[in-house]
Amino acid sequence: MAPAATLAVFLLCCCFFSATDSQDVCDLYAATGTNVTVPLKYTLKESDNLKWLKDATVIFHRRNKKVIIGENDDVDSTGSLKLTQLMTKNKGRYTPEVHGADGKSAGDLQSTRLCVLDRVQKPTVTMTCLNSKKNVRFTCSVGQNEKLVWFMDDKNLTDNKKMLTREASSVANARFYCKVSNPVSSEISVAVQQNCYEPSFPDELWGISIWVFVVSRSDPSSVLILTDEGELRLQWSNQERQHQQQHHHHHQHQQHQHQNHPDQHQHQHPHHHQQQPAGNTGPRQPRSKQQRAQQRPRAPDPPNGHPQPSPRRAAQPRSKELKLAAL
Repeated sequence: MAPAATLAVFLLCCCFFSATDSQDVCDLYAATGTNVTVPLKYTLKESDNLKWLKDATVIFHRRNKKVIIGENDDVDSTGSLKLTQLMTKNKGRYTPEVHGADGKSAGDLQSTRLCVLDRVQKPTVTMTCLNSKKNVRFTCSVGQNEKLVWFMDDKNLTDNKKMLTREASSVANARFYCKVSNPVSSEISVAVQQNCYEPSFPDELWGISIWVFVVSRSDPSSVLILTDEGELRLQWSNQERQHQQQHHHHHQHQQHQHQNHPDQHQHQHPHHHQQQPAGNTGPRQPRSKQQRAQQRPRAPDPPNGHPQPSPRRAAQPRSKELKLAAL
């Protein structure tokens, strides 16, 4: 007795699920606000009587060429049903019935299950940084019962979930967008790029690899090829430090030579102590303060006994050779 009852319950459940699945299958899809024609898959004669039912309700009946229920414009010349300005309430199963002039039925004709859906809205993609900006999550605004497809740089991704998570550095310059659709429409979002990971030095610009060439001021023949900003700072600071050390060492070496060989330094400039021949237009030789005081005539004292300030002499240009000698 128990096995028989179990079998009966199992068969009842199978019948219930089969009926539910058959109701969910749509033969024809249409968007709200549009027009659709439900086809009559039968060659209708002029003398035939035609009836259309929505689920179990008669919505059109024409008998002896006279419309009893509905309007003449509800069907076309083939007997197919015309539906206009669809709303979601128009969904359902539409079944035709045809009888001849003698009242004989044309048999069971194929019915059509119509599904009326709203058009999908244009989706938006939002970006969220995760794990201290190491990861990035993209979220697509998808509606219920809508199909979702992700794209990265126009490449179709296999992920079809609402949220998409990636390592930020691996998709630094990638463009992500999603496409949502249903049987009556589809829309594509605006592409979004992550801003969690920002490379300090771009590897590429418009698909072109970027290289940095650094030429040393002290040695123009040495060229550094860098691709990383940290490497750039390190190499540049090392070069500056080496250049300063070389300059300091060279300056100390010159001072040491000058202290150890003062006679040689004076010998390098003998013309400083030689008398220029007559008619020579070369630079004037420097004179000591004592010589200038002996040669300069002394002005007479003023009658009141107070010395008068001497007039300022105009600055005389010094020749390049004199500047070099002073150095």
